[in-house]
Amino acid sequence: MSDWWKTFFDADYIHLWSAAEYAGDIEQQVQAVWELLGLREGSRLLDAPCGYGRLSAPMARRGAVVAGVDQSVEMLAQAERERGDLPVERLRYLRHDLRTPLAEGGFDAAMNIFTSIGYGSEEDDLAIFRTLRAAVLPGGRVVVETMHRDVAVALFSRTLQPAQRLADGTLVVEEPVFDPIAGRVNTAWYWSGPAGQGSKRASLRIYTITELVRLLETAGLRFVSAHGGATTASFRGEGPEMGGRVMLLAEHA
Repeated sequence: MSDWWKTFFDADYIHLWSAAEYAGDIEQQVQAVWELLGLREGSRLLDAPCGYGRLSAPMARRGAVVAGVDQSVEMLAQAERERGDLPVERLRYLRHDLRTPLAEGGFDAAMNIFTSIGYGSEEDDLAIFRTLRAAVLPGGRVVVETMHRDVAVALFSRTLQPAQRLADGTLVVEEPVFDPIAGRVNTAWYWSGPAGQGSKRASLRIYTITELVRLLETAGLRFVSAHGGATTASFRGEGPEMGGRVMLLAEHA
């Protein structure tokens, strides 16, 4: 299986995906995760992977002591550029492959946000969950936010071809193909705009929520609750999008 993700998260990714985000959405996600993890001033939080610090920095500004971990050099460099005046004592970044344990532990909580699993094999994802579990204290909470198979199938049944135009005029079109046997979405993005044009490809395993809970529990994390995306609202698998994205709350058993 190709390690496409090792080079996927680069400057083009930052341009395309960060430009599609809204400050209000980020603040709402920060608030929801803060509440679900039971964070307070001084709580030690692991953001893994942290990407370009989209949530790491806001969490640190709220008062958490944050360690952001990612395997991408480009993402970590962007995170450092956007840290503002946050001191290293409040926010620090580390390059690490989450399929292997962290040298550091003792975190009060950990978060894994925006589909950071399914890139490789099921064994890889189990290893990531075990890393998160080992990093937090007994009773420490972990949230995992991702796509799930039911909503993916609902979207594919309507033969949708996602497309969006960014604020700078860049048009981004996605062409996903679902493999129901492997449970993977093999997808390609094409874009064209003022900054140029290009394409990216990825292959993602899309788990059912049942499978995700099983993986968490196999890793030693006790399932607590399911929520509608990065919100505090309870997940409800209904409607044309089968509840949308899901965020699972678990704790170190």
